[in-house]
Amino acid sequence: MKSISEGRLHELLERFAGKRVLVVGDICLYEYVWGRMSGISTEAPVPVIDVHDRNFTPGAAGNTAAGLAKLGAEPALCGYVGRDPHGGALVELLKRKGVDASAVLTVENTPTNTYTKISAGGHHRTRQELLQTHTTPGGPAGPETESAILAQIKERAPETHAIVMVDQVSSAVTRRVIDLAADLGRKHRILVVGDSRENVRDMRNIDLIVANDYEAGLAVDMTIDSRRDVERTGKKLLESHNVRNVIITRGREGMSVFSRGSAPVHLHTHTLDVFDVTGAGDTVTAAATLALLAGGSAVEAAQVANLAAGVAVSKVGTVTVSPDEILDAHAHYTGIAPSSKIKSLEELKTIVAALRKEGCKIAWTNGCFDIIHSGHIAYLRKAKQLADVLLAGVSGDKTVAKLKGPDRPINGQQERAEILAEMACIDYVIVFEEESPAHIIEGLKPDVYVKGGDYTIDTINQVERRIVEGYGGDIRLLGHVEGISTTDIIARITRQNENS
Repeated sequence: MKSISEGRLHELLERFAGKRVLVVGDICLYEYVWGRMSGISTEAPVPVIDVHDRNFTPGAAGNTAAGLAKLGAEPALCGYVGRDPHGGALVELLKRKGVDASAVLTVENTPTNTYTKISAGGHHRTRQELLQTHTTPGGPAGPETESAILAQIKERAPETHAIVMVDQVSSAVTRRVIDLAADLGRKHRILVVGDSRENVRDMRNIDLIVANDYEAGLAVDMTIDSRRDVERTGKKLLESHNVRNVIITRGREGMSVFSRGSAPVHLHTHTLDVFDVTGAGDTVTAAATLALLAGGSAVEAAQVANLAAGVAVSKVGTVTVSPDEILDAHAHYTGIAPSSKIKSLEELKTIVAALRKEGCKIAWTNGCFDIIHSGHIAYLRKAKQLADVLLAGVSGDKTVAKLKGPDRPINGQQERAEILAEMACIDYVIVFEEESPAHIIEGLKPDVYVKGGDYTIDTINQVERRIVEGYGGDIRLLGHVEGISTTDIIARITRQNENS
């Protein structure tokens, strides 16, 4: 299947703005605790974790609503939380993320649906989830809560462009809620979307079902082991559930799209690196809903959602995705984007701060890196051995010309940065236009400042030296490979051309 064009993607994403979407469903809170294992408890055979970070994100229907807001829509959320600290924190968190939470009910004598995930590890070390706890409401919403949710849907439906139902723990999205949403969808000609973990079989008479392969198979009593099984399941859902479209997500296998009167379409997965799949389904639902509202076909909606999901799983935790990130992902997959390792100074400051929380040691080196040769590679490998993370600064074209002469550089600064970014020993790359990267060094304060062995402590840039020594950094001068340099390579090529 041909990828959606850049122009069409821009067009759809621009139309996301201002779309009013009512999200109805189970709302949960994810608490992420990050740390490093420091030993074993003396009181029990359990690991002791030194906590270096803790954050909270909304999940399930809350994450779908937050995702819609990040994409430019105007979401309202209807569901319930418990009258407990987590419930209050969750509502405030949703408001900060741009979600209208005025229809979120607070229910007595029930806990807020909360997941706590405790992980240990860090950069260049395996990050392992050690423990997960789940505090669940424990069943369907009571009659009073259900009636209140139904009333909110009736009141808000005429003012909305779409209703999205997100069923995670079979609590807020009851059969009455589904039937009402379907009826209001027909009455007000609004889009109705259903996303359910275990009750896809109840999602009937709506415009779109989003489900993973297990959930879809469960709804029609099928086990999915092949693409043929997926196609049979999708077609059966269209017919038995009287829905217009079905998107079945299949993890690393991508997505399959089914629409009435059309042949199935299978999309390859679009992922960078998979770090965490939590919440990826919420991202798919949000992006697909808005793409349909923007006038896209079901296949185009799935293509946009596929790009969004690829971004979501490349991040740790339950996250939302912006239109710019979707465009960047599209550019990456079509080969027109710069490497994700190439960063600005502000981006590096944020990254380095997070790495330091994990206890990582940071090394810095810089140079022209005009024509990469074995001397560069040996040097960069040695530099990486001095720390957990290696940052490489690339001199801009004007600086190289000033240092090396008007015929240099041979390769432009972006090309040189791209080549460095492809090296496994380099973690991040930054291009600087100034003759010295002193302001970068001062801003990042790398633990180790690395230069080649053709320098001495007295011939390195003395401003940079004073900065590093001022904050207590380590200056390391590595060995030089004799007879191998960019200048030597250029001279050899010139001689060969003259003799040919």
